[in-house]
Amino acid sequence: MAQEIVWILKALILPPGGIVLLGVLGLVIGRKSLAGALLITLSLASLYFLSTPYVANRLMAEVETFPALSPKQIADSQAQAIVVLGGGRRSDAPEYQGDTVNGLLLERLRYAASLSRLTGLPVIPSGGSGRVNGPAEAYLAKQVLEQEFHVTVLGTEEQSRTTWENATMTAALLQRLGIGRVFLVTHAMHMPRSIEMFRRAEVDVIAAPTAYFHTSDSPDLLSDWLPSSASMQLSYFALHEILGGAWYALRYHWKALLG
Repeated sequence: MAQEIVWILKALILPPGGIVLLGVLGLVIGRKSLAGALLITLSLASLYFLSTPYVANRLMAEVETFPALSPKQIADSQAQAIVVLGGGRRSDAPEYQGDTVNGLLLERLRYAASLSRLTGLPVIPSGGSGRVNGPAEAYLAKQVLEQEFHVTVLGTEEQSRTTWENATMTAALLQRLGIGRVFLVTHAMHMPRSIEMFRRAEVDVIAAPTAYFHTSDSPDLLSDWLPSSASMQLSYFALHEILGGAWYALRYHWKALLG
Protein backbone atom coordinates (compact mmCIF):
# COMPACT_ATOMS: atom_id res chain seq x y z
CA MET A 1 0.00 0.00 0.00
CA ALA A 2 2.82 2.43 0.90
CA GLN A 3 4.50 1.82 -2.45
CA GLU A 4 1.21 2.43 -4.28
CA ILE A 5 0.98 5.84 -2.59
CA VAL A 6 4.52 6.65 -3.74
CA TRP A 7 3.61 5.72 -7.34
CA ILE A 8 0.50 7.92 -7.20
CA LEU A 9 2.40 10.89 -5.79
CA LYS A 10 5.08 10.45 -8.45
CA ALA A 11 2.44 10.58 -11.19
CA LEU A 12 1.01 13.77 -9.69
CA ILE A 13 4.38 15.52 -9.31
CA LEU A 14 6.31 14.57 -12.45
CA PRO A 15 5.30 15.83 -15.91
CA PRO A 16 2.77 15.81 -17.36
CA GLY A 17 0.79 15.27 -14.14
CA GLY A 18 2.43 18.10 -12.21
CA ILE A 19 2.03 20.49 -15.14
CA VAL A 20 -1.66 19.63 -15.49
CA LEU A 21 -2.23 20.12 -11.76
CA LEU A 22 -0.62 23.56 -11.89
CA GLY A 23 -2.89 24.60 -14.74
CA VAL A 24 -6.02 23.21 -13.11
CA LEU A 25 -5.17 24.92 -9.83
CA GLY A 26 -4.72 28.18 -11.71
CA LEU A 27 -8.12 27.79 -13.34
CA VAL A 28 -9.75 26.97 -10.01
CA ILE A 29 -8.26 30.06 -8.38
CA GLY A 30 -9.32 32.12 -11.37
CA ARG A 31 -7.54 33.52 -14.38
CA LYS A 32 -8.34 37.08 -13.34
CA SER A 33 -6.50 36.75 -10.05
CA LEU A 34 -2.72 37.26 -9.94
CA ALA A 35 -2.07 33.86 -8.31
CA GLY A 36 -4.26 32.05 -10.83
CA ALA A 37 -2.63 33.79 -13.78
CA LEU A 38 0.85 33.00 -12.45
CA LEU A 39 0.01 29.29 -12.02
CA ILE A 40 -1.42 29.03 -15.53
CA THR A 41 1.62 30.84 -16.96
CA LEU A 42 3.97 28.55 -14.99
CA SER A 43 2.10 25.51 -16.26
CA LEU A 44 2.37 26.57 -19.91
CA ALA A 45 6.00 27.63 -19.53
CA SER A 46 6.88 24.28 -17.92
CA LEU A 47 5.09 22.41 -20.70
CA TYR A 48 7.05 24.31 -23.32
CA PHE A 49 10.53 24.26 -21.79
CA LEU A 50 10.44 20.61 -20.67
CA SER A 51 9.41 19.56 -24.19
CA THR A 52 12.39 21.24 -25.89
CA PRO A 53 15.53 19.27 -26.82
CA TYR A 54 17.68 22.05 -25.30
CA VAL A 55 16.25 21.66 -21.79
CA ALA A 56 15.84 17.87 -22.01
CA ASN A 57 19.49 17.42 -23.04
CA ARG A 58 20.73 19.53 -20.15
CA LEU A 59 18.53 17.76 -17.63
CA MET A 60 19.87 14.43 -18.89
CA ALA A 61 23.44 15.67 -18.54
CA GLU A 62 22.76 16.21 -14.83
CA VAL A 63 21.93 12.53 -14.25
CA GLU A 64 24.10 10.75 -16.85
CA THR A 65 27.29 11.34 -14.87
CA PHE A 66 28.95 7.90 -15.04
CA PRO A 67 31.15 7.37 -18.13
CA ALA A 68 31.01 4.23 -20.21
CA LEU A 69 33.49 1.50 -19.32
CA SER A 70 36.63 1.23 -21.43
CA PRO A 71 37.85 -2.16 -22.71
CA LYS A 72 40.76 -1.97 -20.22
CA GLN A 73 38.41 -1.29 -17.29
CA ILE A 74 36.33 -4.29 -18.29
CA ALA A 75 39.37 -6.56 -18.64
CA ASP A 76 40.85 -5.44 -15.30
CA SER A 77 37.60 -5.47 -13.33
CA GLN A 78 37.99 -8.77 -11.43
CA ALA A 79 34.19 -8.96 -11.38
CA GLN A 80 32.48 -12.31 -10.80
CA ALA A 81 29.07 -11.67 -12.34
CA ILE A 82 26.90 -9.09 -14.13
CA VAL A 83 23.77 -7.74 -12.44
CA VAL A 84 21.23 -6.15 -14.77
CA LEU A 85 18.27 -4.19 -13.40
CA GLY A 86 14.69 -4.45 -14.61
CA GLY A 87 13.27 -1.67 -16.77
CA GLY A 88 9.70 -2.65 -17.61
CA ARG A 89 7.60 -5.02 -19.65
CA ARG A 90 5.28 -5.20 -22.63
CA SER A 91 2.14 -6.91 -21.40
CA ASP A 92 0.23 -9.36 -23.59
CA ALA A 93 2.46 -8.93 -26.63
CA PRO A 94 0.57 -10.94 -29.28
CA GLU A 95 3.66 -11.73 -31.36
CA TYR A 96 5.29 -13.32 -28.30
CA GLN A 97 2.11 -14.98 -26.99
CA GLY A 98 2.34 -13.15 -23.67
CA ASP A 99 4.45 -10.74 -21.67
CA THR A 100 7.97 -9.81 -22.74
CA VAL A 101 10.56 -7.16 -21.91
CA ASN A 102 10.02 -3.59 -23.07
CA GLY A 103 12.45 -1.44 -25.04
CA LEU A 104 14.20 0.01 -21.99
CA LEU A 105 14.90 -3.38 -20.45
CA LEU A 106 15.98 -4.78 -23.82
CA GLU A 107 18.64 -2.06 -24.07
CA ARG A 108 20.00 -3.09 -20.67
CA LEU A 109 19.95 -6.78 -21.56
CA ARG A 110 21.78 -6.17 -24.81
CA TYR A 111 24.68 -4.52 -22.99
CA ALA A 112 24.68 -7.13 -20.23
CA ALA A 113 24.92 -9.83 -22.92
CA SER A 114 27.75 -7.93 -24.61
CA LEU A 115 29.64 -7.74 -21.29
CA SER A 116 29.01 -11.43 -20.72
CA ARG A 117 30.49 -12.35 -24.09
CA LEU A 118 33.53 -10.11 -23.48
CA THR A 119 34.23 -11.44 -19.99
CA GLY A 120 32.69 -14.90 -19.88
CA LEU A 121 30.76 -13.86 -16.76
CA PRO A 122 27.20 -15.02 -15.98
CA VAL A 123 24.31 -12.57 -15.71
CA ILE A 124 21.91 -12.04 -12.79
CA PRO A 125 18.70 -10.15 -13.68
CA SER A 126 16.89 -8.27 -10.89
CA GLY A 127 13.26 -7.12 -10.96
CA GLY A 128 9.82 -8.23 -9.80
CA SER A 129 6.36 -7.85 -11.28
CA GLY A 130 5.83 -4.25 -10.19
CA ARG A 131 2.27 -2.99 -10.47
CA VAL A 132 0.99 -5.67 -12.85
CA ASN A 133 0.23 -9.35 -12.57
CA GLY A 134 2.38 -11.76 -14.48
CA PRO A 135 5.93 -13.09 -14.60
CA ALA A 136 8.64 -11.08 -12.89
CA GLU A 137 10.78 -8.85 -15.10
CA ALA A 138 13.83 -10.89 -14.04
CA TYR A 139 12.15 -14.06 -15.34
CA LEU A 140 11.35 -12.38 -18.66
CA ALA A 141 14.92 -11.07 -18.82
CA LYS A 142 16.27 -14.57 -18.19
CA GLN A 143 14.28 -15.89 -21.16
CA VAL A 144 15.66 -13.21 -23.48
CA LEU A 145 19.24 -13.60 -22.24
CA GLU A 146 19.26 -17.38 -22.63
CA GLN A 147 17.09 -17.87 -25.71
CA GLU A 148 18.01 -14.81 -27.79
CA PHE A 149 21.44 -13.67 -26.58
CA HIS A 150 22.65 -17.16 -25.59
CA VAL A 151 24.40 -16.14 -22.37
CA THR A 152 24.45 -17.88 -19.00
CA VAL A 153 22.06 -16.71 -16.28
CA LEU A 154 23.37 -17.63 -12.84
CA GLY A 155 20.24 -16.68 -10.87
CA THR A 156 17.35 -14.24 -10.73
CA GLU A 157 15.96 -11.83 -8.13
CA GLU A 158 12.21 -11.69 -8.80
CA GLN A 159 10.65 -9.82 -5.85
CA SER A 160 11.88 -6.22 -6.01
CA ARG A 161 9.63 -3.35 -7.10
CA THR A 162 12.02 -0.40 -6.70
CA THR A 163 15.70 0.40 -7.12
CA TRP A 164 16.05 0.31 -3.34
CA GLU A 165 14.65 -3.24 -3.29
CA ASN A 166 16.78 -4.20 -6.32
CA ALA A 167 19.83 -3.43 -4.22
CA THR A 168 18.86 -5.02 -0.91
CA MET A 169 17.35 -8.18 -2.42
CA THR A 170 20.13 -8.67 -4.96
CA ALA A 171 22.70 -8.22 -2.18
CA ALA A 172 21.12 -11.13 -0.31
CA LEU A 173 21.12 -13.26 -3.47
CA LEU A 174 24.78 -12.49 -4.18
CA GLN A 175 25.69 -13.48 -0.65
CA ARG A 176 23.91 -16.83 -1.06
CA LEU A 177 25.68 -17.43 -4.37
CA GLY A 178 29.08 -16.50 -2.93
CA ILE A 179 29.53 -13.67 -5.45
CA GLY A 180 31.66 -10.67 -4.53
CA ARG A 181 32.38 -7.94 -7.08
CA VAL A 182 29.83 -7.41 -9.86
CA PHE A 183 29.20 -5.22 -12.86
CA LEU A 184 25.93 -3.28 -12.47
CA VAL A 185 24.13 -2.69 -15.77
CA THR A 186 21.37 -0.12 -16.10
CA HIS A 187 20.67 3.03 -18.10
CA ALA A 188 23.22 5.80 -17.69
CA MET A 189 20.47 8.10 -16.37
CA HIS A 190 19.56 5.50 -13.72
CA MET A 191 23.11 4.70 -12.65
CA PRO A 192 23.74 7.39 -9.96
CA ARG A 193 20.72 6.29 -7.92
CA SER A 194 21.39 2.60 -8.55
CA ILE A 195 25.06 2.65 -7.63
CA GLU A 196 24.29 4.56 -4.43
CA MET A 197 21.71 1.98 -3.35
CA PHE A 198 23.96 -0.99 -4.12
CA ARG A 199 26.87 0.53 -2.22
CA ARG A 200 24.61 1.17 0.75
CA ALA A 201 23.63 -2.50 0.52
CA GLU A 202 27.38 -3.24 0.79
CA VAL A 203 27.73 -4.71 -2.68
CA ASP A 204 31.17 -4.39 -4.31
CA VAL A 205 29.87 -2.93 -7.55
CA ILE A 206 31.31 -1.54 -10.78
CA ALA A 207 29.09 0.89 -12.70
CA ALA A 208 28.43 -0.36 -16.24
CA PRO A 209 26.04 2.22 -17.71
CA THR A 210 24.42 1.94 -21.12
CA ALA A 211 22.03 3.83 -23.43
CA TYR A 212 23.10 7.46 -23.04
CA PHE A 213 20.55 10.06 -24.11
CA HIS A 214 22.39 13.36 -23.75
CA THR A 215 25.00 14.68 -26.15
CA SER A 216 27.79 16.96 -24.95
CA ASP A 217 29.51 17.85 -28.22
CA SER A 218 26.61 18.73 -30.53
CA PRO A 219 26.18 22.41 -31.51
CA ASP A 220 23.19 24.35 -30.22
CA LEU A 221 20.61 24.68 -32.97
CA LEU A 222 17.52 26.83 -33.34
CA SER A 223 15.51 23.62 -33.70
CA ASP A 224 16.55 22.69 -30.14
CA TRP A 225 13.88 25.14 -29.00
CA LEU A 226 11.08 23.44 -30.93
CA PRO A 227 8.90 21.29 -28.63
CA SER A 228 8.60 17.54 -29.16
CA SER A 229 7.03 14.62 -27.34
CA ALA A 230 10.37 12.78 -27.35
CA SER A 231 12.02 15.63 -25.44
CA MET A 232 9.19 15.67 -22.91
CA GLN A 233 9.82 11.97 -22.35
CA LEU A 234 13.53 12.60 -21.73
CA SER A 235 12.72 15.44 -19.33
CA TYR A 236 10.41 13.07 -17.48
CA PHE A 237 13.15 10.45 -17.20
CA ALA A 238 15.68 12.99 -15.90
CA LEU A 239 13.30 14.55 -13.37
CA HIS A 240 12.25 11.06 -12.26
CA GLU A 241 15.88 10.27 -11.40
CA ILE A 242 16.47 13.60 -9.68
CA LEU A 243 13.30 13.23 -7.60
CA GLY A 244 14.04 9.55 -6.91
CA GLY A 245 17.56 10.34 -5.72
CA ALA A 246 16.25 13.04 -3.38
CA TRP A 247 13.55 10.73 -2.04
CA TYR A 248 16.01 7.90 -1.36
CA ALA A 249 18.44 10.27 0.38
CA LEU A 250 15.62 11.57 2.59
CA ARG A 251 14.40 8.05 3.31
CA TYR A 252 17.90 6.83 4.15
CA HIS A 253 18.62 9.68 6.56
CA TRP A 254 15.17 9.33 8.16
CA LYS A 255 15.79 5.63 8.80
CA ALA A 256 19.24 6.46 10.21
CA LEU A 257 17.69 8.95 12.65
CA LEU A 258 15.05 6.46 13.75
CA GLY A 259 17.58 3.65 14.02
